[in-house]
Amino acid sequence: MKKHRLLAIALCSAVSLSGCGGAPVKGDKGDKGDTGAAGAPGRQGQPGPAGPPGKDGKDAVAPPQFRVVRSSNEGGVPKPALCSADEVMVSATCVVTHGSVSQAPTTLGTTGASCGQSPGQTEASLAIVLCVKK
Repeated sequence: MKKHRLLAIALCSAVSLSGCGGAPVKGDKGDKGDTGAAGAPGRQGQPGPAGPPGKDGKDAVAPPQFRVVRSSNEGGVPKPALCSADEVMVSATCVVTHGSVSQAPTTLGTTGASCGQSPGQTEASLAIVLCVKK
């Protein structure tokens, strides 16, 4: 019977204490601690993919070389501006030498251009073409 009495007291104490306490009280935040020692380095990662081959001079490509060609107006006869046989015309324009009349050039295939004489001009406009190697 003594054992039952002790068990009953323990059980009553546990039940009565379980109702105590409520929500836990949170304390103030503590000070920041010192920095810890650095850890060991991690293991090396996998190698990345190979990059594109570099230029060692064997496969280097020179930039295109441009050349400007002007037409001429010799003896009152306009001569067209022409690129060489190994070149192609990139651009063409007409330049007015006197007055302010402008016109579009007449292209001669892919290698040249010429400019005619507009009304009111004493001379034909000069054709200027920009040539580049093929």
